[in-house]
This record gives sequence, C-alpha cells and structure tokens, in this order.
Amino acid sequence: MQHVKTNGTVLAVHEWPGRGPAVVAIHGLTSNHTVWYPIAEVLAGSHRLVAYDLRGRGDSAKPEKGYSLAEHCGDLLGLLDHFGLERAIVAGHSLGAHIGVRFAAHHPERVSKLVLFDGGLDVRAEVFDSLAPALSRLGVEFPSLQGFLDTLKGLPMFAGRWNDSIARHYTYDVEPGPGGGVRSKVAKHAIEEEVANLQRTRLWVWHHRIKAPTLLFRAPDGLLRSDDCLMTQEEAEAMAHAIPNCRLVVVPAANHYTVLLGEHPVVTRELRAFFAA
Repeated sequence: MQHVKTNGTVLAVHEWPGRGPAVVAIHGLTSNHTVWYPIAEVLAGSHRLVAYDLRGRGDSAKPEKGYSLAEHCGDLLGLLDHFGLERAIVAGHSLGAHIGVRFAAHHPERVSKLVLFDGGLDVRAEVFDSLAPALSRLGVEFPSLQGFLDTLKGLPMFAGRWNDSIARHYTYDVEPGPGGGVRSKVAKHAIEEEVANLQRTRLWVWHHRIKAPTLLFRAPDGLLRSDDCLMTQEEAEAMAHAIPNCRLVVVPAANHYTVLLGEHPVVTRELRAFFAA
C-alpha cells in the first residue's frame, strides 16, 4: 500500500502493474479497495489498475468533515495528478459510481472510459433500508474476526454466495477494537455525513454531460429480499439512455455486492471487450 497526499487528506492506494492504460477504481459506501481484487484477476496485467480507500475508510485518513461527491472528486483529481495520469479509465461501484459520474461530467478531459457497477443514479429512500446491515456494523466491536465474518456470512445477501473474495474484503475491513475484539475501519461519522449529502444530491443532472464511452452493469438480485435491488431495470435503462454513449449490461444472479465480489463470466467478457475497444 502507498499513502498519497491529495486534496488535504491522505489516501491508501494499491496498484497492480499492467501493460495497458490505467484504470482507477473507486469502491462503495462502506467498502474498501479490496473489492477490486476480482477485477485485477480479470485484467490479468492487461491494464494498470489503481484502487484506493476513500477518505474515512480502510487505511486512508479519516478527517472530521468533508464527505461529499465534490470532495471525493477533488481527491480523485489529485490522485490522477500524483500518478501522472492525464487521462484514465475510471471505474466505480455504488458510491464509487456516483463519484465516477460526477467526475466524468466535471472533468471530461481526464476520463477516457467510464465503468459503472450498480450505481451512479439518484438513491431512492428505500435503498438505505437495504444497506442497513452494512451501516449497522459501524462502531460495533465484535469478539473476534471469525465472529465478525460469521455474522456477515449469515446475512441474506451472502447466503449461498460467500467466497474467498468476500472473506478477504471484510478481513481487510477490520482493525483491533479497544475491548480486545475487532471493529470496522470505516468511520461512522464519515458515513453519516456522506448519507446526508447523498440524500440532497441529484445525479441525473450530470448524466447527459458525460462524454466518455460508458459501460453500466446492473445487478438484478435483491439484498434483504428478492426484490430490493439498488437499481431497477427501468432506472438502469433511463440512465443508459441519458448518458450519450452507454451500454447497459444486466449481470444474471448478481446482487449489489456480488456483482464485483462474485465470479460472473458476463462481467469478464464485457469488461475485456470494452477495454480492448
């Protein structure tokens, strides 16, 4: 891990070397950079991959304030400058897709292609209900890492879907707690401010301004129920229509988490074709 100073904060960054153009990858609301390991395996060295922990998450700094799409875009701009990337492929999942949409609209000259995994559109109020398990773990100390993983493994969104990638992702998520157990590295104050800002944000105003060729993945499966997906088919089609050059791909048998952390031949095929074009 590298630690990069940008936009008044410090971000923890992991880089996978590759032969082709750089892909800069942005994770979701309570996630971290390890969610991109499966994509690194898909790329297999064909592209340089740079993934980082957002401010307030993972091993990045956790300032008291500054959790908005505008601040995240400032962080990303500084990151591109640090690595000498005049243009990059930007990939985002969930909140990372929101950041990607705003960044591509405001800095079109820095984005060669855009990949959006199950995000980048206005968040319906009921979506936050589906994210409750991810949010409820914040600030809670678990007796052990195994106990933490077992709790997650029992959640509906991971039933029958648990794998090594998910385990690695959540193992990185924890740090020692004051009581001798483990707790999430995600700063609760960061997510509280983030959510408040997201509820006031309207991403649809930026979709038509995106100039980069865009690949949009939709995960149709629910999280707590079979039907509580984060992006409906109608929303995904409307978003793909609003972005001038966008291809929509629905990933069968994937939910909001496993669209990245699962193994889906559709994702592999579409990503490779999009990057090679």
